[in-house]
Amino acid sequence: MRKSLLLCSAAVLLGNLTPAQVQLELVVNGLNAPVDVAHAGDDRLFVVERPGRIRIVDAEGQLLSQPFLDLTDRVLAEAGEQGLLGLAFHPQYPTNGRFYVYYTAGTGNGTLRLSRFNVTSDPNVASNSETILWSLDKPFQNHNGGDLEFGPDGYLYFAPGDGGGAGDPGNQAQNMGLAFGKVLRIDVNGPAYTIPASNPFVGVSGVLPEIWASGLRNPWRFGFDRQTGDLWIGDVGQGEREEVDRWPAGDNSGPNFGWRCYEGNLPYETSGCQPQSSYVSPVIDHPQSDGWCSVIGGRVYRGSLYPSLQGKYIYSDFCHGRVHALQPNGSSWTPQTLISTGSQGVTSIGEDVNGELYFCNMSQGALYHLTDASTVVRVSPKVWLGGAYVSASGDMRDALRTQGLVPATEPYTALGLPQMAQGGGEQVSTTVLNVSNANAVVDWVRVELRSTADPSVIVATSQGLLQRDGDVVAADGSSPLTFHVGPGNYHVLLRHRNHLACMTQAVSLSPTATTIDLRSTATAVWGTNARWSFNGQQLLWPGDIDRNGIVAYTGAENDRDLILQAIGGSIPTNTVQGYLATDVTLDGVVKYAGSDNDRDVILQAIGGTVATNTVEEQAP
Repeated sequence: MRKSLLLCSAAVLLGNLTPAQVQLELVVNGLNAPVDVAHAGDDRLFVVERPGRIRIVDAEGQLLSQPFLDLTDRVLAEAGEQGLLGLAFHPQYPTNGRFYVYYTAGTGNGTLRLSRFNVTSDPNVASNSETILWSLDKPFQNHNGGDLEFGPDGYLYFAPGDGGGAGDPGNQAQNMGLAFGKVLRIDVNGPAYTIPASNPFVGVSGVLPEIWASGLRNPWRFGFDRQTGDLWIGDVGQGEREEVDRWPAGDNSGPNFGWRCYEGNLPYETSGCQPQSSYVSPVIDHPQSDGWCSVIGGRVYRGSLYPSLQGKYIYSDFCHGRVHALQPNGSSWTPQTLISTGSQGVTSIGEDVNGELYFCNMSQGALYHLTDASTVVRVSPKVWLGGAYVSASGDMRDALRTQGLVPATEPYTALGLPQMAQGGGEQVSTTVLNVSNANAVVDWVRVELRSTADPSVIVATSQGLLQRDGDVVAADGSSPLTFHVGPGNYHVLLRHRNHLACMTQAVSLSPTATTIDLRSTATAVWGTNARWSFNGQQLLWPGDIDRNGIVAYTGAENDRDLILQAIGGSIPTNTVQGYLATDVTLDGVVKYAGSDNDRDVILQAIGGTVATNTVEEQAP
């Protein structure tokens, strides 16, 4: 039998496991044939589009309109496996600004090209000045590989396929004088690349010194376990099997994974081959009869949001789109199916800076986030809104509800605020809206969980109902808010559509509801002057009508003028009714003058006498 690092036997037994409630949550769509996703050590995601562009998804989950890099003038993308295929950022990218791309150039069968680029002074725009480091002419259009990865050793790994053509007609994957069908390992820290001294075949006559591993057919996607440094490879099969390979960190002995002698664990063309035990057998190989056609190598999950996925190798297939996992089980791995139905077109599985996993789907032009709906934390916030608070009664008015103005669906998605971890689209029933007294609905509010590593990063969102007594509950009118992330420390941010948001210092959250009382001075919040102290109460600052994070009464972009514009712009005594951002007092009527007008509460909040004062939101 073939040498195996991972399995006790060639047959892997399916465990009696209950898969996590794993889901693929849409991040963005409108992409043009996305084939790879990477991060640059910050909160952005960089998505590679096969025709030749790299797009940025920012920390807010928004797809920027301007490409980070546009190489459509030099990328050959006529055949299905050609195009801009891979991207990797240098480990010192924050200081040297270097990144690397892998693509097909030229005409016809094309030329594989590995090139270096640099970012400009604008972090969202790269220079299109190119340094070509490596190239290789192709005998066929297919089997180009595509991935680029920096290993834990700091070297750059890439893997041209076997050159193409059915069955590797030239047996190139076993020819050690050729780059085809290999994993290549180079040092790119200088002007040109050099060969690491620890490469296994340095000084061996007739062998390319760049070669680190051999015997691969089309290793389209591979990746390193960020915790252990182990290398995982998804090697696309010929006509029978799709295989997943693994090689341990620090072992530079030059593994041979067996193609074309073997396809997975099956003999393919063994003439002139070594005994089967001489080659590294796959961790697992899947029959194409089960819907597999092109395995998409993935990643070992090392994020923090979904503990049930921790340590599992996550992968998929271009044709069936199901999500599979290999779970550590002593010295072996137990396979699981996490999502049993999928869509064709999965091309890549990548990580963000925190180790969370993202899927590209070329057919859908979309990027998805892998989530686990069974992992939750719960929060019971409490808050006063400065615009709706009534000192005489010590609670808030529910005039929007009594006038039938509270929308059935939360308004924050329509305002363009990003939704994370299955938040968004919450709906309230008429029964809940008919409740009066202390539990009467005042309005929708939005609650965000922010990363403690980077408080500007939104990890999860949920929209809830604010009640007259200050409680924030789920859309059912009574339950705490639920977030589909794992237990841990988060910043909790609460915002309203025309008030400044307020964010806590880090708090520990769990499946048992945690009370976050922003009305209390005992609740530590982010920044200074983050809440309005009014008549002994802590309230959210009212009047951020344009949602720019500043409450202003005069000057450019002030909020007062928006109220006047809303009522017509010329007659101060006019009023207008509706569910409007200019209704700061939340009484259902926009007023510029008269009692309970929306202008005076802004002036009162900024100090009451100095109209030029402003208040700025403290949340990052």
